[in-house]
Amino acid sequence: MPINFHQTFIPERRLIGALLHYAALGKQGTYQEISAETGIPTGESSGKVPAILSYARGMGLIELAESTGAVRRPQLTALGRVVYLNDRYLGEKVTQWLVHMNLCRGDIGAQVWRCAFAEGRRILGYSFTRAQLEGYLGGVFGPGTDRIGPLLRAYLDDAALARARVLSGSEDLVERHKAPVLESFATAYSAAVLELMETHFPGQMQVTLTDLNERTLWFDICLWSDDDVEQVCLLLERKGFVAVDRQMRPWILEKRAQAESVWPRIYDDLV
Repeated sequence: MPINFHQTFIPERRLIGALLHYAALGKQGTYQEISAETGIPTGESSGKVPAILSYARGMGLIELAESTGAVRRPQLTALGRVVYLNDRYLGEKVTQWLVHMNLCRGDIGAQVWRCAFAEGRRILGYSFTRAQLEGYLGGVFGPGTDRIGPLLRAYLDDAALARARVLSGSEDLVERHKAPVLESFATAYSAAVLELMETHFPGQMQVTLTDLNERTLWFDICLWSDDDVEQVCLLLERKGFVAVDRQMRPWILEKRAQAESVWPRIYDDLV
């Protein structure tokens, strides 16, 4: 997605939930019509509707079906369906981590998110100031007005994605936190890694950890160390949707299921 897709708006969970409901009903319309149906605020032109549509797409929750003219027809993805049924307003920590990971993807996500949380991991480190982030993004995208936009606010405001604790602190100085290495997240991670394999390595049943991260930067997005990655592999293996071959280095992940069949089970282990 382009740098300014958000139009300075944060991804408000209640608005994304309203959009998921709209998509679940199979509706379509112009920005104004979507606003009238969902309650997503709009102005004389478009208001928040385009930004919320873009966030939901970048989060992997919807896809936009082909439509004519100004009409938009959002459709739930496999992840979007399970979130709609179980956590429509994105209140669960695991949901917020999954949509964060998707926002950082190079294929469906947002350019600034990709740079800040994936490509910039080793440059920005575990904590950075707003000025450091702005300098880094300026070096990537060139000079311009506020490249950060609502990125930091999105993870510090409970109305958006603060429950994941991707970031903590303030907009002036933030600290990054790694994705939880927990048994209760293992099915969600299984579905995520299966989808990454199907998207970036179509037709392949096996992928090395090195190739997976080089193509997707998933471990960087999650801020995992080598030890964390090994622990996550153990969790994945216990669930049985992904096998891990440790006979060679780097380790090899082998698909034992399709992502679409695993997504509906991602909330099964939550207490």
